[in-house]
Amino acid sequence: MRRSEEAIRAYFAACDATRERTPLKNGGFTERQIPYTLYGLAVATGVAPRRILELAGGVGSKARVWREAVSRIAAYTLERALLGELTYQAALAALAVLDPNDGKQDAAAVTVTMDASAAEWAE
Repeated sequence: MRRSEEAIRAYFAACDATRERTPLKNGGFTERQIPYTLYGLAVATGVAPRRILELAGGVGSKARVWREAVSRIAAYTLERALLGELTYQAALAALAVLDPNDGKQDAAAVTVTMDASAAEWAE
């Protein structure tokens, strides 16, 4: 296993190790832990946040490892927002940081082609 892979795994394991399960009065439970963040990953691996995103956007097995780490952070953020543990605004801000395009989408063209029989449905 490469050094960066070990550091990434160690980061997520350290966050998971802080998980506390607290019972609720209604019989359910809540879990809290140190959250997964891009900056936390950067500190743990010694790689700058912008460089992590560059590596995740690359090609090959090294890129795959970084892409999976960034995806895991994004999934964690979305899950916390869906569970109501994170506000919509905070989740959007956190996810915007993970966008390697800095929120700028590549210009794309969409072409829609219909045959003559479908044209009547388009009106």
